[in-house]
Amino acid sequence: MKIGEALPWVFKRSYPILERGTQLLVAASLLRFHQIDAIPIGFEKNQKKHLALSGYSCLSYLMKADPTGYKAFMEQPCEDVAQDLASISADSEIESLLKRYEKTKFGFVWAEGPQEAGVLVSLRDILGLYDIGILKTTMTMAQVASPIYSMSPNSPIREVLNEMFDRRVRRIFIADEPDQVITDRQIISYVFSTSQINEVTNSSRDMLKTRLKELEKTRAERLRGSTKIVTASRAMKEEIEECFVCESGVVTPWDMIIKPWKQGKLKIN
Repeated sequence: MKIGEALPWVFKRSYPILERGTQLLVAASLLRFHQIDAIPIGFEKNQKKHLALSGYSCLSYLMKADPTGYKAFMEQPCEDVAQDLASISADSEIESLLKRYEKTKFGFVWAEGPQEAGVLVSLRDILGLYDIGILKTTMTMAQVASPIYSMSPNSPIREVLNEMFDRRVRRIFIADEPDQVITDRQIISYVFSTSQINEVTNSSRDMLKTRLKELEKTRAERLRGSTKIVTASRAMKEEIEECFVCESGVVTPWDMIIKPWKQGKLKIN
């Protein structure tokens, strides 16, 4: 089935697009408040190369910034802190979309519609296809779970981000605090909060030395490992930070879609 046919509601929603030259501080605020994976940076339909501001791009560039220059970092144009954005035609098959996710290792792709410039299609959107029967699998949570990786609550943000980037994960669990998790979105919310911006503007304090225990945390919902992926996908739609835990580890949209597909156990109607 084609992407546009399978996800018609996605192509009807409005989606922000940043203008080139928008200050990073302003652009990152949209990531914070809209709880979205990435924001495309001004382009026209059929443009060959696309850019987007994402949590990953913001944080990876922040890691390279001089702590004494955070103010300048926040004020630079958003396109200077962007990443390439994979794109695909809405007339492409769903499996082609899954191949893009697998190739880029990111859970979002820009899908160009017949009339509109396009929309961002995330793995969270694809989860909805289980509910309407376009995707089917008999696999359970335990069969796709990934190992839980935990760090001390005294770990500084810089160390946490290094682990996230090295392991290609978006969340780290807190040692000795069952099911408590810190995500890249929560780190973005902290770094680009008004209080942090005001402080680094007037000092040279390295905000990435802040420890995990000082950040707001989320408790991941726990489900049985025997829960079918199809059942869990319905509950996932209500989870802002998009993860569950079970006896076998942590389960994310990537685990629920890409793993069954790669194992040949995902049926696409």
